[in-house]
Amino acid sequence: MDHAELTESVCIVASDISESRFTQVRMDRAAFTDASLAACAFTDVNLAGGRFVRSDLSGVVIEDALLAGVRLRDCNMSGARIEDVALAGATITHADLSGVSISGCAIAGLHIDGVDIDALLSAHRKQK
Repeated sequence: MDHAELTESVCIVASDISESRFTQVRMDRAAFTDASLAACAFTDVNLAGGRFVRSDLSGVVIEDALLAGVRLRDCNMSGARIEDVALAGATITHADLSGVSISGCAIAGLHIDGVDIDALLSAHRKQK
């Protein structure tokens, strides 16, 4: 789907849309539940306020996207690549973040299980 503005809330439930490509699409507040989005590509999209619940996002590529306030719950994101996105206010719960690499990111206000990551990294850098 290219250059679309979906002004009504999009709800995808128990559907397989794997390997779909979304470019310059506005889908803010979209909801995906029990959906397969494996190997989908999202480029220059607005998914702000979106919800992903029990969905397969393995191998997904998300680039140049607005994801502010997005919620991910019980999703498989193994092998996902996320670059140049705005995640401010996003919530990620019950996620397996094993082997995740985070670099070059603004992390002010980032908390993991109540730990202020910015403060933790600042303390770590001072010890070096």
